[in-house]
Amino acid sequence: MALPGALLPVLLQRWQLQDAQGGTLFLLAWAGSSVGALLVRGSLRTTLVCGTSAIAVASFALAFCGGHWVDIYICVYGMGLGLTMTTISLIRQRQAEDAGPEMVRLNLLWAMGACACPSLTMRAIHTGNGSPVFLGFSLAFCAAAGWAIFHPQPGLQIASATANRPWTIFRTTPFSLIAMAFLITGTEACAGGWIATYAHRGMHTVAQTIAAPTCFWAGILLSRLVWSVRKPPSGQGYLRVVRGSILLMLCASIVLVASNQTLLVLLASGCLGFGIGPTYPLLLAWALRFQSGGAIFFIAGVGSAVLPWLTGLISSMCSSLRTGLFVPIGASALMLVFSMLLPLSLISRPRDELQLDQATKIEPR
Repeated sequence: MALPGALLPVLLQRWQLQDAQGGTLFLLAWAGSSVGALLVRGSLRTTLVCGTSAIAVASFALAFCGGHWVDIYICVYGMGLGLTMTTISLIRQRQAEDAGPEMVRLNLLWAMGACACPSLTMRAIHTGNGSPVFLGFSLAFCAAAGWAIFHPQPGLQIASATANRPWTIFRTTPFSLIAMAFLITGTEACAGGWIATYAHRGMHTVAQTIAAPTCFWAGILLSRLVWSVRKPPSGQGYLRVVRGSILLMLCASIVLVASNQTLLVLLASGCLGFGIGPTYPLLLAWALRFQSGGAIFFIAGVGSAVLPWLTGLISSMCSSLRTGLFVPIGASALMLVFSMLLPLSLISRPRDELQLDQATKIEPR
């Protein structure tokens, strides 16, 4: 999803969209991603093939389509993303001995791809044509689908009871943890989706337009690199890492909106990414201790859909993207409050003491 965000200045012009309509694109993409997360059931190899194939088809279509077809294909694009990312996360969570560091390492790999996206779109921003980038993505995911089909590793099976009872997450998982998962992914999607457009309007040059999202994703990449090799402490220390990251996000968001200086905008973008980096993987690892399955990914996807959409809506209403970017400021402040309400007694308990329902576990086929 870093790709549509990096290409957004081109896509708004090509498809003649207002900011509110641009926000709707993110709403549809991440809503599709949420649905895709809930559709992960049965053979995880099958869902991986379906997800990568959906992204390949949608990317190819987005290279040439226009009008109302854009909404359909961007939704399919997001659904494929939800299927793919949820499947990979569940496979790694099942195979890893310690889910926390493993989720950070997995998200580190995704951040590498996201960090490369702004550079991949530089020529597209120069020429105003994003079709070659979408075609390149289509070929890449065709290759990924082929790999998933022919890879010799045995598949994994997710129990049908997990897929059929996703809403038990609201009974098994602390509400503050669910709310933070909703807000952190929304903040990441909001910044990743709009920061290139914000820089393009405020700084005007292509180099600066590319530099802002690159700094953002580089911040995420750097922080996940740090926490992939350094195991976070448990209990209260674990919470300190999360709270400190959220506080950094809040301060960086304020500086991003308040400053007009190029250097400060780039610095704030990097710091915002650095704060976001470890927060979602650590929250995800906590949530998966209470319930394995796609429910938490669905909730995270809803956050990713709503906050970028809300940013575009406010931007259009106020004729100011700067005003729209008050959304991640508010989300960061709310996360800081919820982190204070997180029940430490539950977070500190070992996973085997949480008495997870056996039906929610992933078993080898």
